[in-house]
Parts: sequence; C-alpha cells; structure tokens
Amino acid sequence: MLRVQILIVGQLQTNCYILTEGKFGKAFIIDPGDDASYIADTIASKKLTPVGILATHGHFDHVLSAFELQHMFSIPFYIHAKDEFLLLGMQKSAEYYLKIPIVDPPPIPSKEFQKNMFFEFGLSEFEILETPGHTPGGVCFYFQKDHLCFTGDTVFAGGAIGDWRHSYSDKQALLSSVQKILSLPKETILYPGHGEQTTVADLHI
Repeated sequence: MLRVQILIVGQLQTNCYILTEGKFGKAFIIDPGDDASYIADTIASKKLTPVGILATHGHFDHVLSAFELQHMFSIPFYIHAKDEFLLLGMQKSAEYYLKIPIVDPPPIPSKEFQKNMFFEFGLSEFEILETPGHTPGGVCFYFQKDHLCFTGDTVFAGGAIGDWRHSYSDKQALLSSVQKILSLPKETILYPGHGEQTTVADLHI
C-alpha cells in the first residue's frame, strides 16, 4: 500500500511528496523544492529508506534541495532530459526570485527516464507520462493500480493549469497534456506541485 505525505517547502510553497511503499519502508522524494533538512528529518523520523528523487519538471522551486538530498542519501535523481537545461540555470533563477544567495549546485540527473517509462516500486508500478507545455520535459508520475498521479505544475485543484508564458513553454502542448490527465480514470487522485489535491472527476477545466 502506498502512503503519501505532503511537505510544503520553500518560499513558493511547493508540495514535496514523500511516497512510501508500506511493506518495505522504501520511499521516493518527489519535487524537493527546498528545505533539505526538513525533508531529511521527516524521512529519518519515519525510518524510511529513500531510493530516488523524482522531479516533475526542472523549475528551481521543485528541485532546489535535490543536490543535497541526492548526496545525503546517495540516491539517483530523475528528470526528463528535455528539462535538464533548466537545471543549469537553477541557481540564477532561484537567486532572482528568492533574493538570497544559492550555494548548492544543481543535482546530477540519472538517464533512466530515457531508457524506461515504467518503474517498479515495491509491489506497485508507475508510468512516466510525458506532459510538456509548462516546460518541455514536464512529466507526471501515474500509479494506475493505486489511482494516484503526481502532476507537477500541469494542472491544479480548482481548474487552473500551468503557466505557458515562459520562452520555452508551449500552450498547445500544455492543453494536450491537460487532456491526457483528464482522460485518466475519474477516481484518480491528483497531487499537484502547489495547493490542494483533487481528483480527475473534480477537475473542471
């Protein structure tokens, strides 16, 4: 059975998710946007064994503490190859928006997303859904059997969708990605990058 814990991190109030496979105590860290010590302390307090870091996309508010956690736990960091360019500008972007110096470099990405679109996680399996638009390499993590989907900044509770005004964004691709999420089973719980969770049935766009 999967368990989801939400940690709201950073100035931009990003949802960092600790996804745990109950039987074995293994955990994925999804979108660690800041506050590495808070995330690590939460993992330690629950005696979890992190096995990887998953990024829905490359914006700094979703990956800012990934480098520290990656090295603290000696675990891989997964992001779509098309968003790796955003990691190169992570420090500069974070300093511009947060008005504070950023010391940690960007995380070092694994290449597994390019080799396989399905990952096993204990007794569960999840699929990497490519959902570009907000960023070129935006993805969702879809657990079909468990009726869960982590949607990053593609869709939000209440019907909002991701920002397409960046120079690298694509509004039409984003709208297609939204339709991909809307086509999932109605009972699927959606965990967005910011704000409250929702379901496909309750997502009125």
